[in-house]
Amino acid sequence: MSTTQTLVNEVHELLNSDLNDSALQLAELECKPLMLSSHVPVDEKLQLLRIYSQCLNKLKQHRASLRAITDFVSGPTTRAQLSSEQLEEIARDIAGIRWNLNEHDLCLAQLRQIPKSHRTIIDLARMARSAAMIQSADAEELYAELLRMQPNATEAYTFLQARRKQQQKIEALDGSIYHDVASLATARSLMQRLEYRAAAAELQRLARRRHRGNARIVALEATCHFMLNEVRRARMLYERARMLDPGLMDEMATYAELLAADRLAVYALGNQLLKTDQARPEGWIAMARYFLAVGQTQEALAIVWKAQGLAPDCAEAYCTEGAIQMAADCPEEAAEAYLKGHELARSARTFRGVVQAYVGGSKFKEAFVYAKEAAELMPKHAGALALVGIVLSHSPESSDKAARLLQAALDIDCRCTEAVGALASMHVAAQHLDAALGTIEKYLPDNESEEMYTRYADVLTLANELPKAAANYTTALTINPDYERARVGWERVDKLMHPGVAENEEEIDEHEHEENDVEQDDADDAVVDDGEPTMDDRIQDHLHRHYMDVGMEHQEYDLDEEIHAAPFAHRAPSFEYD
Repeated sequence: MSTTQTLVNEVHELLNSDLNDSALQLAELECKPLMLSSHVPVDEKLQLLRIYSQCLNKLKQHRASLRAITDFVSGPTTRAQLSSEQLEEIARDIAGIRWNLNEHDLCLAQLRQIPKSHRTIIDLARMARSAAMIQSADAEELYAELLRMQPNATEAYTFLQARRKQQQKIEALDGSIYHDVASLATARSLMQRLEYRAAAAELQRLARRRHRGNARIVALEATCHFMLNEVRRARMLYERARMLDPGLMDEMATYAELLAADRLAVYALGNQLLKTDQARPEGWIAMARYFLAVGQTQEALAIVWKAQGLAPDCAEAYCTEGAIQMAADCPEEAAEAYLKGHELARSARTFRGVVQAYVGGSKFKEAFVYAKEAAELMPKHAGALALVGIVLSHSPESSDKAARLLQAALDIDCRCTEAVGALASMHVAAQHLDAALGTIEKYLPDNESEEMYTRYADVLTLANELPKAAANYTTALTINPDYERARVGWERVDKLMHPGVAENEEEIDEHEHEENDVEQDDADDAVVDDGEPTMDDRIQDHLHRHYMDVGMEHQEYDLDEEIHAAPFAHRAPSFEYD
């Protein structure tokens, strides 16, 4: 018996004994080096890969298992050495992992690569279930084929019977109602498959037929446009949906993400949603976005955890936590939160969040896996191409390819701010300041925001164009007076332009601080300590003060004691990183 077969048998024995951790340790110590060796035949490498993948799947490390298989197959030499039967087995393994990850559309797509004549009963059963889960049009055909191959497949018989009864009921109804139900189901299915352009078109057709005043359909269309980075149109549609139904809650968590930079607007939205229904997560998510906008990440975390407690299956709540953790410079915790949201409801925004979190934590290999998957699912989406370019831009060997991808993203959509920023950063890193300025100036009219003006001012500062830099920092602060990066940049440029004045101001500030410290010490001696205010008091006080600022009626919102009593140290990550 060969060394490879002996090793595979030993790992199998550990797995059969339910010693999964030991099996994985043995596979990592013995199998992985042999998989990378050029002296091991490809057939034996495939055996080692499959047993290693089984170990990871046993421990529910499905993403790591998927990454191991794709890395093995992606090499041109390895793929050329594999037979068609071996490639089919690998496709089945990948489909199984996609099924475990609830990515039924990708599972179905993987199994479609297997020729019909080579499909097994297991393949057909998984394909039929996946098609039914995503409401694919060929689900009935796949179940019928499964029933022909296995007459005792009661699951297929039950599905076909239920489908026939459903069709009979629909035929008894008005034909227009049938088309409306079918259109809405088709649109939701397209959104699940990340085909937002087609979903928006289907929703528009549905609205034109009989549902022009349906707020939920308008909100769904707005979400499609937001995922396509068409922010202005999305905001207009969200506002129209709110006008049609002021009590609308569906899709409002996504609307809060769109409004994240407009702190007063997101605050007003959160206020209205909480008055409508405090038992749903959307209002709390909007309020967490507000506290994030004003820089209070601890309060934002407390509120978003409240939303997660109300709705553990709300993907937007975890994505909001990811944004807060990124703002708090905690990329690992952000990746954990984004991955939870991604598993609950995959979307263009969750892909973006996961990739940005991994890049922030310098985990470029993991980031590339998700960026590549996003680009494969959305080949014409500018943001998806930009994600791949952003990841590759951190590798000097791939800088040319990264620049081409980022430029391709901008050719698709000139409003792709991620591509503009990444391309400008690459030019700055290469000391090509004129090229960086030219890139930002070209796309600035289509991407006016505090972030873009601040980025432009940063590059102008490096180019020693200080008056122009100060003017752009001022523009950024006009858009968002609380934007810290712009404020710090303006102060830095002001000191460079007026060094003597800056020194005098520093001396005055230092003197004032000394006087304030003395006054504070005296006040502390005179005040009786009544205890620190609770987090609940702090949040309620903050809410009250900002309600007064915007002229709104204040309403008390109760946050659970366990949320506020929790220490505001960031959560320890429970996600295992490989």
